[in-house]
Amino acid sequence: MHRAAQTFFIAMVSLLAALGLTMLYSTTYDTHGERLLLMQLLWLTTGIGGAFFINLFDYRQIGFYANLALGGLGLILAYLALANLLYYQGFSDNLSDFARSLPFVSGLHVGSARWIGIGRLRMQPSEFAAIGIILYLARYFSSHTRHLHTFYRGFVKPMTVAGGVVVLILFGGDLSTTVITGGMILVMCFIAGVRLRFLFLLTAVGAALLLLALHRSPGRLDRMLYYQNPEQYQSHETYQLWHSQLALGSGGWSGLGFTESRIKRHYLPEAHTDFIVAIIGEELGFLGLATVLLIYSGLILGILWIGAMAADRQGILICAGVALALGLRAFVNIGVVSGFLPTTGVTAPLISYGGSSAVATLLGIGLVINVGRIAAREKSATHKGKKPIISPPSRDISHRDLFDPEMDEENG
Repeated sequence: MHRAAQTFFIAMVSLLAALGLTMLYSTTYDTHGERLLLMQLLWLTTGIGGAFFINLFDYRQIGFYANLALGGLGLILAYLALANLLYYQGFSDNLSDFARSLPFVSGLHVGSARWIGIGRLRMQPSEFAAIGIILYLARYFSSHTRHLHTFYRGFVKPMTVAGGVVVLILFGGDLSTTVITGGMILVMCFIAGVRLRFLFLLTAVGAALLLLALHRSPGRLDRMLYYQNPEQYQSHETYQLWHSQLALGSGGWSGLGFTESRIKRHYLPEAHTDFIVAIIGEELGFLGLATVLLIYSGLILGILWIGAMAADRQGILICAGVALALGLRAFVNIGVVSGFLPTTGVTAPLISYGGSSAVATLLGIGLVINVGRIAAREKSATHKGKKPIISPPSRDISHRDLFDPEMDEENG
């Protein structure tokens, strides 16, 4: 069963990546030639290399160092948040000029400080922060099982770390990633067993921050109000959404044909990123969109299948986190393209063009494969009459006596 789950999961990943490369070529060949296709191949190769590297270790070893990785990402996100606040909050012209002069900050001119850039190379730290949060929460909840119902150890302590990272993403101006990451954290807490009243408190705090962000950004509020009437505001506020819906509507059942999109040439800026699914709908029709939804569903099913056979609680939570991260991003992207959700900058995993998204997605996929590999290895060892292999260093009390007070004290 382990091998079947792994094979099915890798097949879904391969189909999605192949579809993404094919449609990226169709969307960009007449405007960018093969440059973007080659760049995406480079990012995918980098992500696959990272996934292979992850699988040199036990995921419990990787989780042991998650705090360090998350701390480093937190510092980068804090730097971007500072640049965004200085530039957009109107403290003074001098501070805005100072923010523009900060090294490595990229993206202020398009509405948020989401990227760290060196020359033409840019990275979006918030994409990788989700992986760090998944690793941190999976290890924390699996090693503090007895305290999940307490307010401080079961809620305040992990949410200070994970929630702090989310707040930094919000202050950097990336509202969509904030909402997706916050939703992922909320559901991971529920799966882990955190008390419902604590989760209601977390939801209330998140909703308050969301309303504050909308209040402080009239442009975001406009998108929330206008997206339900895209035709009325098509000249400005809903320009992309209106032409996305035109692309979807003109595709019909079977589409206009591969490379035959009309919308991509003149009417849908940056169609290869956030709105590539609209081009799929125009060229491949409803059947093409249904295929995309089917593959995404298979991808999430494969992750949950592997998670159901995980060797321990930590593996289960890692799979749940990756499934949520990918599933929510796919849902938001398709919801935006179809007009079900307000327009926002969220890529379709493994389909849209984007280096950070591709690499972070494949790192998450590598973690899932790692969980499945370790589960198969330990099951095989058990069948041979050996003790399951626990790779050091590990302080995970899921592998110890949960009722040993000394072990409990050691784990804080």
